[in-house]
Amino acid sequence: MNKKESAQTQRQLYDIYCGIIFNAQQFEEGDGAIKYELNCPEYGELLQKYPIERVAGRGGDFERALRVCRWLHPGLKHNSYYDNHIPCNSLALMEYSFNKPEQGINCLNKAKILAECCLALGIYARRMYMMPYSPYDIDNHVVTEIYDRARAKWIMLDPTTGAYIADKDGEPLSLLEARKCAGEGKLMTAVTARQSKKDMKALFGRNLAEGYNAYYAKNMAYFGVDMVNKFGKEGGVAYLVPTGLNLKKKTVQTMQYRVDMLTGMNKPELAALFEKRRDDLIKADEPTRISEKTFSAAPKM
Repeated sequence: MNKKESAQTQRQLYDIYCGIIFNAQQFEEGDGAIKYELNCPEYGELLQKYPIERVAGRGGDFERALRVCRWLHPGLKHNSYYDNHIPCNSLALMEYSFNKPEQGINCLNKAKILAECCLALGIYARRMYMMPYSPYDIDNHVVTEIYDRARAKWIMLDPTTGAYIADKDGEPLSLLEARKCAGEGKLMTAVTARQSKKDMKALFGRNLAEGYNAYYAKNMAYFGVDMVNKFGKEGGVAYLVPTGLNLKKKTVQTMQYRVDMLTGMNKPELAALFEKRRDDLIKADEPTRISEKTFSAAPKM
């Protein structure tokens, strides 16, 4: 496949994913809540050990957080098969992986690092799960959102790509805003490091051809958010789910698909692991839902 054909395929995929969003613009209600802690004692050690304050510099919340995101990006080698064996906190994860390309980590843990770096700077931040619609798509993505007080809204930052998402005017967007743009056929595009926002239409085309825009749109079917955002792992995940999507049934089917796939690949130990996860999911309660209003609300300051 040549570059032109690849670009056409990416366009077709992007349009399909945006069409899915168009048909799923209403969300279920939910009682999930989100908490943020800016005063964890471990943040002092994090700021002392790494030059996060110097990297962030001066400016608004978004500008400072973006500098930290793009400082972390090249220093965190990506490894989709990382097994999450390091404790899920910024100190342990950075000690293990930062500027150590032989020890890559996945997007789940990169997003945790960025969120805690921002919280340590006094910037409200949360880890966000971007999820696909199909139960037969086993790839999802995890990013960070920060709350920009000057703009009075959430903004997505992706430490895996060093990108954020912007609209036709170059304004940085929250995941929910980006989803709305995609569903309504309005321009939304990734903006990676050193990319100019002079011509947003051209930037959209460039990042569509590179696969960024279709990948983000694919994983905007629904979202999850950590309910407790502080140093370390605590609390569960609440989901913003479009009306008509049976989240538990979809997740169980995804686990079954993994079992079948791994069995076919003659990997019985991994298949058994996902079989147990599937059985645990079947017995578990429905995942916690969060309302669109709570999801979009400013943090309590």
